Amino acid sequence: MRRRPDPELVVLAREGSREAAGVLFVRYWAYAWKAAYAVTADRTLADDSAQEALVRAFGSLDRFDETRPFGPWLKQITVHRAIDHLRARKRLDPLPEDAFHAWSVGDSAEDDLRLWAVTDAVAALPDGRRLVVVLHYWLDLPLEEIAGVLGLPFGTVASRLARAKAELRAVLEGADHVL
Repeated sequence: MRRRPDPELVVLAREGSREAAGVLFVRYWAYAWKAAYAVTADRTLADDSAQEALVRAFGSLDRFDETRPFGPWLKQITVHRAIDHLRARKRLDPLPEDAFHAWSVGDSAEDDLRLWAVTDAVAALPDGRRLVVVLHYWLDLPLEEIAGVLGLPFGTVASRLARAKAELRAVLEGADHVL
């Protein structure tokens, strides 16, 4: 059986095809879960956020423009749900030390050490700066969208990102002596 493109699956799912919806679900579950986990740093919240995002996305297929990519649209919904879950808990916990270590593996042990150094440095950032870094660099959201998602002025988001980059640069340049 040939691999059907997302737009075709969206149209079929919109018309009631459970098979097409199932294929989209399987294709995008891990993608949505990783986006939710990047924001929440909590497996349970990531499960809930990703599941709710997929339910919301499938419930909104009639309004989705299938000429646009499905993945980024789903990621935006997922990030919003994850942030809603964090707000409901009224906290932004720091990431656990190993939060992103299992996400990717470099080509060498040296690449792995660099990846761990970066994720540890990001995990150590204050909550607001860490969230902006995760949303911008790991989830590829533009600053304007981050401002909208977080309900902050654009300047505040840009300032947090600039401060985070300066902190990360200082920490990681110091880590180069170890690496």
